[in-house]
Amino acid sequence: MKIGMALKDQCTVIGVKRNPPKTFTEFQIIGHDIFDSSFELLLKKINPTYLLYAVAADDQLSESYRKAYVDGVNICLRSVSRHCPSLKHVFFVSSTRVYGQRNQQVMSESTLPEPHDFGGSALLEGETLVNKSSVPSTVLRLSGIYGDQRTYLLRMAEDETRWPENNRWTNRIHEDDAVGFISFLIHQLISGLPVESLYLVTDNSSALLFDVLNHIREAQGLDMIIRKSSLPFEGKKLQSEIIPKTDFIYRYPDYKIGYSSIIAYFK
Repeated sequence: MKIGMALKDQCTVIGVKRNPPKTFTEFQIIGHDIFDSSFELLLKKINPTYLLYAVAADDQLSESYRKAYVDGVNICLRSVSRHCPSLKHVFFVSSTRVYGQRNQQVMSESTLPEPHDFGGSALLEGETLVNKSSVPSTVLRLSGIYGDQRTYLLRMAEDETRWPENNRWTNRIHEDDAVGFISFLIHQLISGLPVESLYLVTDNSSALLFDVLNHIREAQGLDMIIRKSSLPFEGKKLQSEIIPKTDFIYRYPDYKIGYSSIIAYFK
């Protein structure tokens, strides 16, 4: 809903959500299931100019990922091709989970993704469907999203028993920056400016997990935890080659600024 809030003053925003909030009135959200047989008629009625496909799998099962990122995408693309003559662009929210390789190289938009699990494979298949569509499209590969309502690492930092045994490389994007960048791209299109077919949406500040957790502890007034970890570190390092060349400016360009802001919010 945050992206709708960011755009509602410049665009007519209509959301489609299986279970919409009951008291939300900032913009229209229609309660509908994409797998309902009447979904095509709903899209025909809306006839959007820009479409953002952003969903989450119901659980961590292969069938749920295929349903969300392959079957749902197929239904949506088929529906808009048949019934939405005004559609100019489709945005598909994917994930850096498509990068299954584990090495010490920095990966970017030009890196060929090599999924190593069912989730990454389903996401990449969804990306392929979008790329092959007759409608111009953009894939947005988001790294780990965090923010005021996504505080998993804050809870991990507080409880040492929840820390993993070994350190690893991590990547993230603050939810406000993710929203801001998608809004930035839509405004580019509205202004008649081109956008790319793929963006790696990350803050370009890969960091070791233990460094992030200790920064959170320090900001909360807790003692730092020193742990040795085997080398080389696992995980992956990600960096967008494209976003730094645009006019987009991050509000939270690294984890220190981002998590300090969240901790200050809760104080």
